[in-house]
Amino acid sequence: MNNLETLFIPEEIKNKELAGKLVVVIDVLRASSTIVTALVNGCNGFIPILSPELAKEEAQQFEKERVLLGGEREGKKIEGFDLGNSPREYKREVVKDKTIIFSTTNGVKTLEMVKDAHRIIIGSFLNLQAVCNYCTNYQGDISIICSGKEGQFSLEDAACAGMIIHSLRDVSFSGHKEIDANLTAQLLYEKFGNNILKLLRKSQHGRYLESIGLDEDLKFCSQLDFFDIVPIFRDGIISI
Repeated sequence: MNNLETLFIPEEIKNKELAGKLVVVIDVLRASSTIVTALVNGCNGFIPILSPELAKEEAQQFEKERVLLGGEREGKKIEGFDLGNSPREYKREVVKDKTIIFSTTNGVKTLEMVKDAHRIIIGSFLNLQAVCNYCTNYQGDISIICSGKEGQFSLEDAACAGMIIHSLRDVSFSGHKEIDANLTAQLLYEKFGNNILKLLRKSQHGRYLESIGLDEDLKFCSQLDFFDIVPIFRDGIISI
């Protein structure tokens, strides 16, 4: 790889040229974690669609037994959808051999904004080392993009980005400059890296999920290197 940069909110993409880059999209709580989990459990892939209404229309293009609607608004399952955005819902007996039409507040919006990148992968704590290995073998520039929370900085995404950067610190970057965003992300990792669950519980969105009874999701999403896959977003679908 050559240059590596971190963007803390997807709105920063507007001033960036993504052609030729590898983009790592992070939405720890919870879209990235859900996507990774469901793909490990045998789903065919995710089709991200921001509008719930358009997602329902897209689902009608599939045989009923081959598709599921998944997603959330304000952390809760969308009315009329089969699944919410909890990775714990996406069990093998539920998702195996299914295509999931997926609509979430932040992660799907970010995927829409980066669609012109050369390659797009999905990162989380659950598959962090697999993502780092993928980045190490990529020969071009890399942008780590945090999905944030409705246009605002999110602690958990930034710390995950910092853990990726830390893992890649020994990789040679030709022309690499240690930019402030990368340093900031690494500092967050250094503060919280030994206790990811504590980090998630301190984060604004983590506190909100706890308040609506989803503390078990924080525990699940805090697991490090639990899966060894790298989801790739190409031609409108996320798969492995």
